[in-house]
Amino acid sequence: MTATISTAKTPEREQGRSFVRDRAALLDRGETDTREDVALLGRLGLLDLGCGAGRLTDMVAVVEDVSAESLSAGFAVWAHRMCLEYVDRGPAGVRDAFRDRLASGTTVGVTAMAAGLRQAAGLGDVPLIATAVDGGIEISGPIRWASNVFEDAVIVLPARSEDGATFVAVIDANASGVRIDPAPALLALGATASTSLFLERVFVPAEHLVSPDLLSFCRDVRPTFLALQTSFCSGIAGVSLAEAARLLTGLGEQFAGEHADLVAEYESLRTRLYDFASRIDDVPIRELIQLRLDGSYVAVSATRLEATLRGGAGYAAAHPTNRRFREAAFLPIQSPSEGQLRWELAQSR
Repeated sequence: MTATISTAKTPEREQGRSFVRDRAALLDRGETDTREDVALLGRLGLLDLGCGAGRLTDMVAVVEDVSAESLSAGFAVWAHRMCLEYVDRGPAGVRDAFRDRLASGTTVGVTAMAAGLRQAAGLGDVPLIATAVDGGIEISGPIRWASNVFEDAVIVLPARSEDGATFVAVIDANASGVRIDPAPALLALGATASTSLFLERVFVPAEHLVSPDLLSFCRDVRPTFLALQTSFCSGIAGVSLAEAARLLTGLGEQFAGEHADLVAEYESLRTRLYDFASRIDDVPIRELIQLRLDGSYVAVSATRLEATLRGGAGYAAAHPTNRRFREAAFLPIQSPSEGQLRWELAQSR
């Protein structure tokens, strides 16, 4: 296997990472939100890297950079970039209406596709019901969890009709019939505007339908989805392991072996991530599922080790070690959850 890890730091990536670094504590305290991070990356031309014929490894590097400084920002950038990915794969009407807004970062994107990916995996039906009407469809039902749910956002979502037809559609969050529930208090990632929604007869014109076939659409986008999710796991794991390495003195020497083992697993993860991203359409989906599962494990283990080595100082809520520990706790339950990933691997044996 030959890794194509992107190590060349462009001025744009450095500027983006510095911006996120300076705002990480503010995001964690809920004193700002992630729209500013998305907008800055858009102005720097970093959001649509890897779309179409571009190199996905370049986008992997951006998500890693951002997530190393703030998983809240990295998670928001991933969700936005996936929304852009969906739109970019849509027909001309969808691209004309939404692509420039998303690529520039002037509008933030919501990927509300978790239920669609679960249906595609055979884990239950999409709860959003589509009804044919003149000029398009109307969609009603719940979106049980999504992030970047700001009132001016763009949302890509799945839907199904009672007769078995399926759709992928794009709407504005402020469209008539969209109700955004108040965001709950979270252990971390509170700045990501993660919450639930309910749609009541939301009209989607035919020209805003991304795909008329949910199963094939999910099959096509899932490799990129999993690779970019692994990127934010890799980003936070790398910085935690670097911080932990500085603490392997005194009593910390007792953890040198554990740290060395995690570094080896992290390096394997990144090697596979960049290799897979360089040939994303040719990688068996089982290997990408395993990659995402490994990414969650390494990130959670790395942040836990950093917290253990940091000791009482890292128990202070404002300390970056504490923030990373809380942020990484979300990774095993984020869709696809660890349970779903394990189940899918078991089905593919």
